[in-house]
Amino acid sequence: MTTQTAPEWTSPPADEDELTAWFDAMCAHTPVRRDPDRGGWHIFGYQESVHALSNHGAFSNNLAVALPEESPLQLYRVGNLSWMDPPRHQQLRGLVHKAFTPKYVAGLEPMVTATVEKFLGEVRQKDTFAYMEEFTSPIVSTTIAQMVGIPTEDHVLFRNWSKALMSLTDPAQTKNGVKEVVENTRVIRDYLHAHVRSRRKNPTDDLTSRLVQSELDGERLEDAEIAGLISLNLTAGQTATQTLANSVICFDQHPDEFARLRANPDLLESAVEEVMRFRAQTTRVARKTVKPVTVGGQEIPAGEGVSVWLAAANRDPRKFPNPEIFDIARSPNQHIGLGHGAHFCLGTPLARMEINIALRRFLEEARTITIDYGTSRLLDPRLVFGANELTLRVDWR
Repeated sequence: MTTQTAPEWTSPPADEDELTAWFDAMCAHTPVRRDPDRGGWHIFGYQESVHALSNHGAFSNNLAVALPEESPLQLYRVGNLSWMDPPRHQQLRGLVHKAFTPKYVAGLEPMVTATVEKFLGEVRQKDTFAYMEEFTSPIVSTTIAQMVGIPTEDHVLFRNWSKALMSLTDPAQTKNGVKEVVENTRVIRDYLHAHVRSRRKNPTDDLTSRLVQSELDGERLEDAEIAGLISLNLTAGQTATQTLANSVICFDQHPDEFARLRANPDLLESAVEEVMRFRAQTTRVARKTVKPVTVGGQEIPAGEGVSVWLAAANRDPRKFPNPEIFDIARSPNQHIGLGHGAHFCLGTPLARMEINIALRRFLEEARTITIDYGTSRLLDPRLVFGANELTLRVDWR
């Protein structure tokens, strides 16, 4: 009887096909592994990833680097639930839940639908267009801007900021994107602080006003925390933007499943969940161990950096039969494309609403869809599965 040896460690490749093959090899042989060259640990298996994402007592989210108080990048730290551990994480999340209730999100559906119709109407006049620039990004950024009460004339500020952030993961980017992000963040920080102060004086029915008024056990949110939460919403909106991009890519690369969806539109929600599994927008998340912990038979010491590869976990054959197959009717489909545990994406209900409404209406109006990969720009899959731009050729009904 022969046994397979674990493959030698290699750095994650930048090519999508090579990266998914790397995931499969790592997951099959070494679901938890230390990088012998650079140090740090990598978790690939599904159960092992769920363990790490659930065990906040051992795996810390508090990875924020020290910043000067005057730095505009403080916007990403204060109020950022993604970089926060319990108990403060639960306290802040509880205050947000008081404002961002399921009933409130459900009430946004008419606004989301109207936003989709606006941008769908504009691209419907063209047989070739920039899918991200003209459809997905404006839908998501406009929805969030309207939700938090940003006036229409200022929506472009937030669209440009989101675009600059995503350009950092575009391998074709040549200019100094970090400098642009810092400057845009300075503008957004000052704008959001003024916006929050305005809502304290004159509250309306938008989410900013609800956050200002939210109270739990006698505690309220500070201005900087609300500004940070709004910025988190805007950056987290990339989940919807990139899932819309990944949906089109998956349908283009799996025409039989696309035809199956065309024949049975009721499979759309299931298809979107399979997109989130098959091309998880967030490739990996970072943690740091605060005490020794054993995962997948490996003991990770305290103080170690850990990469939890969500995209690899979603391809673990121990959890997903035939994970390499894109199956729009896959059931059950307990993917972790949106995270797991205490840090499960807070905006998931809104993201799913935006994705399903936008995709359903787009597919209803489009007879055929073709991606021109020559003029499209995919992102670095080691950071994000998605696109900075997709050029679509569409034959409209």
